[in-house]
Amino acid sequence: MTEQHTNELIKDLKTVVIYKNVLRDDTVRKFIKILDLISDENTDVDIVYEIYSDLYSDLTKYAVKNSVYSGIWKSMVNDLVKVDENIFSMLSEKFGQDKIDERLKMAAEKELEVLKKIADVDLAEYMKEYISFDMPPWENLIISLKNNTEYILDYKTVDEIIEYYNKNGCGLFNRYRAFRWHNGKLIGVENPDPVEFDDLVGYEEEHRIVIDNTDRFMRGLPASNILLYGDRGTGKSSTVKAVLNMYYKKGLRLIEVNRQDMVDLNNIINVISSRGLKFILFLDDLSFEENETEYKILKSTLEGGIGKLPDNVIIYATSNRRHMIREYLDDNVQNELHSMDTKEEKLSLADRFGITITFVSPNQEEYLKIVESLAQKYGISLDMDTLKSESIRWCTWHNGMSPRSAKQFIDYIRSC
Repeated sequence: MTEQHTNELIKDLKTVVIYKNVLRDDTVRKFIKILDLISDENTDVDIVYEIYSDLYSDLTKYAVKNSVYSGIWKSMVNDLVKVDENIFSMLSEKFGQDKIDERLKMAAEKELEVLKKIADVDLAEYMKEYISFDMPPWENLIISLKNNTEYILDYKTVDEIIEYYNKNGCGLFNRYRAFRWHNGKLIGVENPDPVEFDDLVGYEEEHRIVIDNTDRFMRGLPASNILLYGDRGTGKSSTVKAVLNMYYKKGLRLIEVNRQDMVDLNNIINVISSRGLKFILFLDDLSFEENETEYKILKSTLEGGIGKLPDNVIIYATSNRRHMIREYLDDNVQNELHSMDTKEEKLSLADRFGITITFVSPNQEEYLKIVESLAQKYGISLDMDTLKSESIRWCTWHNGMSPRSAKQFIDYIRSC
């Protein structure tokens, strides 16, 4: 890069408005500062080297955290563009390319071209012209590892970038597929469970109902909130995680909400209701004690409140109990005039879900079928009679007959 090109790039960076937050990133600011310094004939080389050292440290930390060991600078700029929440990326996420004003498209396209220019700069090579010693390498830290990053800055048209945001979102929703609600804010899950339906043996009809409902939801058709209840270890939670992994590339995200955070349901919905993506609010292992009243918030959210769930939000809950509010034998002898009304109110929570799916523990024949299928999947060569007898022994001594027990038994055999 010549001195003229450097000056032109610095001038172009001053015109960036839509993607200004990318340039405000601490690492990018160091990069721009180095460009400014080396364009000045009177620059102190020691200052340049000090800033470069900080920049190098930032990039190597990014490389290790994100498992990116080649094209590191380009990957980092690319990631900043992916997650940046600005008027262009957020409108693209929500409406797609047909709704975006042509003038906004042109302005965004011009800025993305500038960002591509800085992403393509190999600063270590470039600085050799100005500094008498070699800089530590930053573009290739590990030999023979491929960089699988999707470079949206290399897309040929701005419409392709709009389509990318429309499918993948921006901000945190671009970076993560699953979230937890914690202390009043969304926290991205770094390593979500990768389970897929191919990993779940049995319960094909139950899975089909969830998949079909989610498919309708993703296509903007009427869909129902779902309660998955039944015996422990039957794969209720895994079913919800598997449907996320099936559809997240099409714009589905999942937010896990704990019972104690139920009071924030309306706040969570307000955060996501205006987004262009689809969201499952996942209430796992749901149950309430008799003296808890959070279930009333959930009832109102499901149906009956003054508002309705946004079209991009649906609720999937799992429970080991059909009636999620615990009842006791003396419930009906309390001194309340209308005790039956109170009891009906407690029992009606499950009725607010449009679809209820029951997961029942398998009998011995079904359990052995699951064990056999998993053994075939993982290439276990144990003879069938031994496999069956050992798996029966396993479930007797451990957690009973369930898909979870079958998987735990197979994992044990694989480790032997």
